[in-house]
Amino acid sequence: MSYRDNYDNIEWTKSNYKVVKSTKRTKSHQVMGDIQEFVSPIDKSVISSRSQVREHERKHNVRQCGNDYTSSAKPKFWDNMINNKRG
Repeated sequence: MSYRDNYDNIEWTKSNYKVVKSTKRTKSHQVMGDIQEFVSPIDKSVISSRSQVREHERKHNVRQCGNDYTSSAKPKFWDNMINNKRG
């Protein structure tokens, strides 16, 4: 039965509703810090800003693959994985 068809049969008293404390959100700007400087593995250039990353990706037709961990805690396997890749 749809809401539209059942509208007249609903008991509209305040006891049917649970009062939920609302949280007031304020509008604000979000500021993201700049990235740490790194050396590109493609052409060995030094990249020190997000705009340089975008330009570098366009120039070499590459994209970041997102191989970082996203949690606030570093995974246990991370150090071993990085150390094994470096030799």
